[in-house]
Amino acid sequence: MHENSVEPVAAAAWPPPGDHALLGARDCLLVVDLHGDIDLATATPLREWLDSVVALRAPAYVVDLRRTTFIDSTGLNLVLRFRRRVREHEAGFAVVCAPRTVRLLRAHGTLDVLDPAPGLPEAASRIAGR
Repeated sequence: MHENSVEPVAAAAWPPPGDHALLGARDCLLVVDLHGDIDLATATPLREWLDSVVALRAPAYVVDLRRTTFIDSTGLNLVLRFRRRVREHEAGFAVVCAPRTVRLLRAHGTLDVLDPAPGLPEAASRIAGR
């Protein structure tokens, strides 16, 4: 008789969001709520977490930047990468942000690409109208 030498595979686990992100469902949207400083120091764990969120294959995603206190070009590139990956799966995408972040997006040259909404209801409307 043969001995079974196959060991069980550990259960899959999503990377924890850490101190700078939350995930929730609001207004029929999967909302990625980024907060605090989104910069080079937080990029690696956030990138891994955002990749796991894309793997959920939701029909629509919103990145909420209203609670960010600082976001640099590395953080904006994370948002742009997340947007590209979401769009590859033909899911809806929108960004919500405060006026101070709109100024940053304009200076970074990504205002027209991300086309931020002031709140979740407006983001939902934009996704529905795509």
